Amino acid sequence: MTKPEIICDLNQKKWLNLQHAITYLGFGSKDTFQKWREGVQVHPKSNKIIFLKSYKTGKNIVYKRTDIDEFMEEYQRVKLHPKTA
Repeated sequence: MTKPEIICDLNQKKWLNLQHAITYLGFGSKDTFQKWREGVQVHPKSNKIIFLKSYKTGKNIVYKRTDIDEFMEEYQRVKLHPKTA
């Protein structure tokens, strides 16, 4: 069985469209990313809301790979340690 050819290394790409962002994370949907852009209250007892940064280019929305990484790290940090929120 031959390995599929890598067309684009998402770990090296700075800007990701929605499909690339979903592939990069390995999960998600258009609705998930929309909710993240609008803000997520990460813990019921916390007033902390975090947002996924996004950039509009014409009709398209793109994400910086590093912003996705930072959002996921912050989401996990607050979910795991709500007292620090």
